[in-house]
Amino acid sequence: MENMNPDSPGMWPRTTYPRELSRSALPSLFWKSAVSIALQSALLSGYSLSQPRPDEPRDTAPQAQISILPVPILYYTPDTGVAGGAALMGLHRTAVHDTSARPSSIVLDLIYTQKRQIIAEVYPDIFLDGGAYRIMGSIHFSRYPLRFYGIGNNTPEALEEPYTCRTFRLTLDALRRIAGDFSGGISLLYETRTLSELHSDGLLEPGTITGSRGGRTVGAGVIFHWDTRDNLFASAAGHFYVVALRTSKPFLGSDFDFTYLTLDFREFLGITERSVLAMQALATMTAGDVPFYMLAQLGGSNMMRGYYEGRYRDKELIAVQLEYRYPIFWKFGGTAFVGAGDVAPDVTRFSLQTVKPCVGLGLRYIFDPVERLNVRIDFGFGRNTSGLYVSAKEAF
Repeated sequence: MENMNPDSPGMWPRTTYPRELSRSALPSLFWKSAVSIALQSALLSGYSLSQPRPDEPRDTAPQAQISILPVPILYYTPDTGVAGGAALMGLHRTAVHDTSARPSSIVLDLIYTQKRQIIAEVYPDIFLDGGAYRIMGSIHFSRYPLRFYGIGNNTPEALEEPYTCRTFRLTLDALRRIAGDFSGGISLLYETRTLSELHSDGLLEPGTITGSRGGRTVGAGVIFHWDTRDNLFASAAGHFYVVALRTSKPFLGSDFDFTYLTLDFREFLGITERSVLAMQALATMTAGDVPFYMLAQLGGSNMMRGYYEGRYRDKELIAVQLEYRYPIFWKFGGTAFVGAGDVAPDVTRFSLQTVKPCVGLGLRYIFDPVERLNVRIDFGFGRNTSGLYVSAKEAF
């Protein structure tokens, strides 16, 4: 399941595969989402490998805890048909009673569709030496349908061009605590892409757009975190700032020569005992010979919900969002969110006249109150577009 890694902004730019649906498909597919959430809620109670049985004496000494959380995946889109699979999320704590320490996690997921498409992913997120070191990464393979609408912030729907992308990706972010809650380290990427099923009259077929013939990207960079959040999965207080600068160069073995800067700032404020105001500002700036699939992209299941990820893309992106999270009853909660964002070829070309808005509502089911892990379903609405998203953990 996409973006289950707690801190995906630290990763290299990537095309995700959101389970988002067109507005016309929402009514007929709402019940399928409800069934999916019911299945996930039933299964996501977690299996703690270290918890004693009721008839066993409890050991009050610190002990390691490993929890394995199964997540069934079921969705439908016109591009894939019926798609299904499963994800396993494993959490590890060095001391079962110490919920203040960062838990290590690893996510494995596999999705197969009615049209013989596939996604297979592994996302480790490991804390070592009491949190002094953090190792994040991914192993990703997919053969999946995507859509291209051209480059720019005003591309018409008529340019929609479906194609199939075969991707193999390895990423690694290795950070070390520098002082207090501030850490920094290196970021590495190896990726190959092959595009197929291009339309003969489409924009990609002539090969004039960078990346339209696929290729290999090899890159390296630096990444910095300033993280005071009280929880990785559903923060109620603190902030999380990420600054990442990465470069891809031919002398590293890459087919492309470009740089990529990400600024991701998040703030979390407790409004009441159980309600939270979450805020995020995101900026992406690229320069050089950037393949079209690594340009800054607006939309997706986490930022600018309601827009297909990559509906608008260019060298620069600026986006902001606010989300109010509140309890409803028992283990259910709700969210209301608004956002605005846009892409442009450079910073001087942004204009208020072309900014895209989004607004939406969400439902949450908390299946692990201790770790604050939940299943979410979000309805996002943008300008002449909408999307439905079913996933695990908060959007940010």
